[in-house]
Amino acid sequence: MEKQDGKEKQDGKKEDYIRKFGAKGFPARNNAQQFKREPDRSRPRRAWFHDYCAPGYYHITATEEDGRPALSSLPNLSPAELKSGSLIYPDLTELGKKIETELKSISKFHPELRVLQYVIMPDHIHFALQVRTRLKRKLGYLLAGFFGACSSHYNKMGEFPEFMSLFKTFHDVIIFNHDQLEKVIAYIRDNPRRALIKRKNPELFRRYLHLNIGEREYAAFGNIFLLRHYNLMPVRIHRRWSEKEFSDYKDECLRKAAYGAIPISPFIHPAEKEIMNLALEMGGSVIKLRDCGFEERFKPRGREFEICAEGRLLLLAPWPENVGRKSTAGYTEFHTMNDFAAAIAKMPADTRLAIKG
Repeated sequence: MEKQDGKEKQDGKKEDYIRKFGAKGFPARNNAQQFKREPDRSRPRRAWFHDYCAPGYYHITATEEDGRPALSSLPNLSPAELKSGSLIYPDLTELGKKIETELKSISKFHPELRVLQYVIMPDHIHFALQVRTRLKRKLGYLLAGFFGACSSHYNKMGEFPEFMSLFKTFHDVIIFNHDQLEKVIAYIRDNPRRALIKRKNPELFRRYLHLNIGEREYAAFGNIFLLRHYNLMPVRIHRRWSEKEFSDYKDECLRKAAYGAIPISPFIHPAEKEIMNLALEMGGSVIKLRDCGFEERFKPRGREFEICAEGRLLLLAPWPENVGRKSTAGYTEFHTMNDFAAAIAKMPADTRLAIKG
């Protein structure tokens, strides 16, 4: 009965989104995704397997070229005003207002497109876009008109010897289901609040590209001083354990966490994730290993963002050069990351941390 109730709740959420955003548009996952293609770092990463003329939903992000004027400013708010759930609206500059007008006009010029949510930040924009019917030309071609209009507004502000682009090439994230659409819309709405939290706590949202831990180099993001804690606790579940062994191990980990131990692990197994979540609920901190490195504008999402702002999270990437959007890790990589976590925990606290630059 409990599973049925969960299914009914999920179906209800889906129906709500269909009523709000339309029934069509979520693309089926193509089997071609299982094949790997080396990314070209000089170009925006498009999904080579995806049909960009088909109905669908996308999260579009575009960042200004260096040296361009601000599109908005963020208000100076107190920590109490930055609590989770608070909606904060950037104050748009004259150029930002022009960009907003162009965003609202996308459907006017292309009725098959619909902007569901947007935010105009000081140096970048996000918007959730629905492709309602099949396009005659690829999505990028239609959006080129929008970005060209934005650049035209910028060029009218000054006398430039040649036409200057306002934005760098945009990148898109394909939205595959209603849950993902809901998260994207929530992320766009929450973007100003998150930016203010990051601005007020820069030391907790710093990216480190060359962090030596023992003889290995890591990339890191978050509170690196968690590495100096006297008691790091590797969390590693073995799949062949009995139910009692699972339960006993969880109890032991939580007992140690209650006395101040910091769990360190890639937290892949559901039982490992449960231990991590319970330790966080107790007010503890965690060190999480991941196979992906950190891009220039990386920041944690969802709950990880909140605990990062509290100084209770450190993310470590033992393969810093992997900055791809999707995880490529398999069993071997997860096994290796667990070994790395155990090795870090064994090191003396005063010798773990060395920053190269």
